[in-house]
Amino acid sequence: VVVEFFRAVPVLIMMIFFWLFLGKYSGLPPAQLPFIAVVIGLTLYNGSVIAELLRSGVKQLPRGQGEAGLAIGLTPTQTLIRILLPQAFTAMMPSMLSQFVVILKDTALGYIISYPELLASARRIGSGDGNVLQTLILAAALFVTVNFVLTAVATGITDRLASRTSAKVTRNLIPDALDNPNPPTVQMFVLPGGRK
Repeated sequence: VVVEFFRAVPVLIMMIFFWLFLGKYSGLPPAQLPFIAVVIGLTLYNGSVIAELLRSGVKQLPRGQGEAGLAIGLTPTQTLIRILLPQAFTAMMPSMLSQFVVILKDTALGYIISYPELLASARRIGSGDGNVLQTLILAAALFVTVNFVLTAVATGITDRLASRTSAKVTRNLIPDALDNPNPPTVQMFVLPGGRK
């Protein structure tokens, strides 16, 4: 219910709600209210989106993965933490990466509630000097740079996780019977009842 609710409410509405709510009912300094409202709104919305990504990733895993964990004596919680979530996390890394980029871009919505984020600062500096276009281009370049770095870090993490989970085959573990001059012999046992 919590995940579905916070995924359904637009993040800007949550920011505005918490900005007004905290301004009326909390004793926080007014200068900190926009920052806190932006952090709470982004946390609740994107946390629910990432939770849904992980849930769908766990549901897409083969059923035998969870059954294997239970078969070796793990509890359902241990099976989820030790077996299912690492596989789902690796599979969902590209989707989570795109969500992290969305989080970065959604910080610009804080401009609506007077949070001085990058876009608002660029507009303020540009309007003061009469160079709005140049400062907005610089802000866009900063957004692109940070997104590029975030993408590179996430790609490195994905490659590292993939290399840890995939085994490299260095030799053939099953010898070919034609190449082996001494093939293994098969012994046959007769069980009670005449079964072989």
